[in-house]
Amino acid sequence: MKHLISIRNILLAIIATSFGLVSCMDSIAPTDVLTSDQVKQIPSSQEGLINGIISYMITFDSWGSGNPLNDWGYPCQMYYREVLGDDFPVYSSNYSYWTAVESGVGMRTKAYYTYRFYYDFIATCNNMTSVVDPANASTTSKNYLGIALAYRAMAYLDIARLFEFKKTGIASLDDKATKDGIWGLTVPIVTEKTTKEMQRHNPRAPFYKMYRFILTDLNHAEDYLADYARADKTLPNLSVVYGLKARLWLEMASRFDQSSSDLNAAIAAEDSASIEYDKLGITTARECYEKARTYARKAINGYSPITEAQWHNTQDGFNKENQAWMWKLGYTTREQISYLYFTFTSCMTSETNWGLAGTYGATRMIGSALYNKMPEGDWRHYSWIDPNAAGTHEGYEKYDSLTIGNKKEKLTLFDEEAWKQLPAYANIKFRPAKGNISDPYEGQFISLPLMRMEEMKFIDFEATAHLDGVAAGVTALKDFINTYRYTDNSYDAANASTMEEFMKELMVQKRIEFWGEGINYFDYKRLGLQIRRKDNTNYEAFARINSKEGYVCPWMNFFILEYETHNNVACKPNPDTSGSLTVTNQ
Repeated sequence: MKHLISIRNILLAIIATSFGLVSCMDSIAPTDVLTSDQVKQIPSSQEGLINGIISYMITFDSWGSGNPLNDWGYPCQMYYREVLGDDFPVYSSNYSYWTAVESGVGMRTKAYYTYRFYYDFIATCNNMTSVVDPANASTTSKNYLGIALAYRAMAYLDIARLFEFKKTGIASLDDKATKDGIWGLTVPIVTEKTTKEMQRHNPRAPFYKMYRFILTDLNHAEDYLADYARADKTLPNLSVVYGLKARLWLEMASRFDQSSSDLNAAIAAEDSASIEYDKLGITTARECYEKARTYARKAINGYSPITEAQWHNTQDGFNKENQAWMWKLGYTTREQISYLYFTFTSCMTSETNWGLAGTYGATRMIGSALYNKMPEGDWRHYSWIDPNAAGTHEGYEKYDSLTIGNKKEKLTLFDEEAWKQLPAYANIKFRPAKGNISDPYEGQFISLPLMRMEEMKFIDFEATAHLDGVAAGVTALKDFINTYRYTDNSYDAANASTMEEFMKELMVQKRIEFWGEGINYFDYKRLGLQIRRKDNTNYEAFARINSKEGYVCPWMNFFILEYETHNNVACKPNPDTSGSLTVTNQ
């Protein structure tokens, strides 16, 4: 029987997004369904499927519960990852809706939404990959296929890292993981070729198989997007593929550097007849660092760092693309904003007259310990309210008029009375669209970065330290920070002289740079970094928790919902980490 695709779904995908990609579909007959052969022959139909992928990134209520408190698309996943860290306290938890996660008590429910969101997103990508045969496809169709593969690779790279269970240092959890045989397992692989019956018996892929699967998607995307010129940064191009490869190879580099047994397992599986994906082709962690650096450097060709003026712009600061953004998502119409309060802007933007952060006190702050690592010379520290300035006339004057270059710039959208109500450490990094603090629709037509060139620079610095020595990594990091982030050339990378010292300082700078963007979670899990909330004075008491040093924080190992394990009998679940770390057992 021919694979059928609902014309209604294609039309809805086209109508639901307004990125200016889709031409008319006059050539499609008004039937109930399109066959896959028809879709292959109609470029606008394929374009509709691409629009469906882009639209899904900002979908609401993927679970269909009608109450999307924690289910508002990929921005919600970015936000969730920040909540799990140690730099993201909330001023008042009454309306944050993340208390169970912040306290470590309930780690099940939120992960349900994550699992469902990603697999529905993957299914949307599979809709596209299922209708293009690259052997007979036009250049345009191959471009569409490359876009879908890049998005799918991103999705799998995310969830492979989210759901793989890493050692926590808590015996009850780690012993259960050993008993259940889940070490080294990521998530089930579902492609356009996976039937419903196959999904019933679809085990979690071991890490080396998952890496090869993702690499295969990216290798194909690299081929199909080789000469592609995109019209919009929601569409991944070759630089984004290189950036995803840099992320993937750094993940492997760290893993194989830390574990020779994992490296040996990956090497032993290279010639496995049961794995049909591209080979990794490496035998050492060093080769992975080399590839990570190579792709990071290739990825940033044509990009340059965000400037101080752009970063602090009250109209466009972190809500509009610039020359540093490599990839983005975005909202452009009211139809895309289904719930006014459950959005990234509502939850993150402190300077509005509406929203959970701006009106109800669920204001997200930077952890005091991290803020204190930013001296006056680091202009990024103005992205948060200095505790010495908060609530004062002198503080308002400082944020109302700061010299950037040779020009006076406002750093706040508020008048003095409103500004004085902002709590110490409150973030003003993320602005409502066009600085609109009063209209809850217009203020939400924002873009968010999915990848910035600065991330590639940090991958480069880390790889360089491993390849050329710590001193070389320190020099590269210092040069970047002093050139692009400090105004007084005073940054000294904490005089790091060992790899441990360098990585600690690298992560300080990375945590500052990507605060709120959902990036740093992956570094914490990749490197087994400790969550240290007790160093912060502005975390609420119930959330002031530290994880075990030298291990992955338990709640960074996402739980796999029973729905999956009941319907996929080959899928082994992770231990439930709920309540494993609390204030009382620290």
